[in-house]
Amino acid sequence: MKRVVFFVAAILLCTSMQAQIVSSRSVGINSKPDRPSQTEHYWRVGLNMMNFTGDDAEEDKKIGYNVSYGFLKPMGNFGMYWGMEFGLGSRGYKYEYEGFEEKLIAHNVQISPFTFGYRYGITEALKVDIHLGAFVSVDYTGKVKFEYEGEKEDISMGDWDDPNGLDMDWQRFDAGLNAGFGVWYNRFNLDFNFQRGFVEAIKNYKFYTNNFSIRLGVAF
Repeated sequence: MKRVVFFVAAILLCTSMQAQIVSSRSVGINSKPDRPSQTEHYWRVGLNMMNFTGDDAEEDKKIGYNVSYGFLKPMGNFGMYWGMEFGLGSRGYKYEYEGFEEKLIAHNVQISPFTFGYRYGITEALKVDIHLGAFVSVDYTGKVKFEYEGEKEDISMGDWDDPNGLDMDWQRFDAGLNAGFGVWYNRFNLDFNFQRGFVEAIKNYKFYTNNFSIRLGVAF
């Protein structure tokens, strides 16, 4: 009888020890911190409401465009991220006065060397995105169109600085800030972005890039 009791006690002890080992392993596995998600790449395309701001800016808005590729890299597990963006865009204006019309558009290459943002998850699929970053851009071509009483004239960017023409002294390089917010639904994004340049578009004039874009995006 004593042997039977001892045998049963031994079985219970072994079973208890095995359960403790399995439990500790489970805790060890489950207690590992979640790894940040992978880098997220995306494309965005949209309309750009172009204008200029400053003491010497009197023009109205003109419609342009923005196409960009970028990526987002999570910073931990609490919604913060940083990223970069590369794309093509435009800046410009429209001016009208008593039958006279002037339209300018400059096409450029844009790079955002860094962007910091925060995405807050309302649900598993729906997230709100707030972001702030810098940009640099270089105009590679452009055109000014004049129209008055049915007569039209187009002047390409290469002639904007001609002393015998516009004598504009246009600054092709620009740099400034991007600030925006948007909504993500799974892989799809609706983004609103404000862009403010700090370089005078026309030398010695307080005339700075002031764009607002509405973009649709998809992550992959």
